[in-house]
Amino acid sequence: MVNKSFTGRQRNVVLVTNTAGSYSYSAMAVVFRPDLAVDPQIPDQSGMPPHAQAELVLIAPLGTNLAGVVFIADTPTATTASVQAAPKYEIITSVPAGIIPGGTHLRVYLRRFR
Repeated sequence: MVNKSFTGRQRNVVLVTNTAGSYSYSAMAVVFRPDLAVDPQIPDQSGMPPHAQAELVLIAPLGTNLAGVVFIADTPTATTASVQAAPKYEIITSVPAGIIPGGTHLRVYLRRFR
């Protein structure tokens, strides 16, 4: 059912992994959207008003392996040139989410590299 809900909302992004000093690129279809909600009940550690910790939310299938992923590039093609020119996002946290215990999908919170 979750895969059916992804239909029509997905777009391709590139996961960049580093294995023994060598970078590899793999394109993946995910839901990629801004995270606009700020929970006012979670205080900021600096004592300031609460603010968004993540800029984007990536929703991926539950079996997605994020081990070794250095960053995510917002480009549909998995080539060196397109990854270098694309906006890049670091992974803040990855949380299984869904109604079933253990989750039905991964919710990955991202922050853009400056």
